[in-house]
Amino acid sequence: MKYLLIIMTIMCTMSSVYTQDALKSDVHLFQTFLRDAPISSRPYGDAGFTYGDYNYFSNWSLGFQGAYPINPKVEVGTRLDFLNYSPDAGNGESGLSDLFLTGRYLIIPENMNLSAGAFITLPIGSKDVGQNNFDFGAYGALRYPLTNGMVLSGILGLDFLEIGNDRKTSLMIGGGAIYPVQENFAIIGELNIQTEVNYALLSGGVDYSLAGGSKLRGALGFGLDDGAPDFALLASFLFFLK
Repeated sequence: MKYLLIIMTIMCTMSSVYTQDALKSDVHLFQTFLRDAPISSRPYGDAGFTYGDYNYFSNWSLGFQGAYPINPKVEVGTRLDFLNYSPDAGNGESGLSDLFLTGRYLIIPENMNLSAGAFITLPIGSKDVGQNNFDFGAYGALRYPLTNGMVLSGILGLDFLEIGNDRKTSLMIGGGAIYPVQENFAIIGELNIQTEVNYALLSGGVDYSLAGGSKLRGALGFGLDDGAPDFALLASFLFFLK
């Protein structure tokens, strides 16, 4: 009986580890980095660069985003960027972004992950780069593992965006897939749509784990609607804290 209990305990532990690994919880999405389903077991941060090319201008940003798990079911996160806007004609502008704050709760923790969350932006950013807006919204996010090792992701949200003197209600719809090529290397594909601002971006990226658990990440994006960049480049360094 003693040995049976030991074997059952080991099997349950292995099952739990397999479930978490099957969801690839340490592999983060690019477009909805802070609006994803898994709750991390430890704090993490991501320092990155983004570039976008539009019809009449281009922009780039340097920023930091990260999150802290309060407990196994609750995580809070934030993002802040330095933005640069360069029109094809005329002078460019630079400035700080608004502060993005979000929190989410893990509703279904086993076999699949289903989370619900909300976000706000604090209007501390520069109006010169289209910031200084108070936005807020709510969302649900899903991760579902397939038997071949691929993980499907999805997000459905409702965003209330301050645009000029108006407030727009926009539906956020996203879907993606994480395919683990090797234990330390994964390919990430995503498509995200924002209805009210005519935004649709298709992206493909890679997530490469270094010794110690840190990650090098990069992705290319291609706009499918007028509000998204025709071409986007994303690169970042992700690290975990003990």
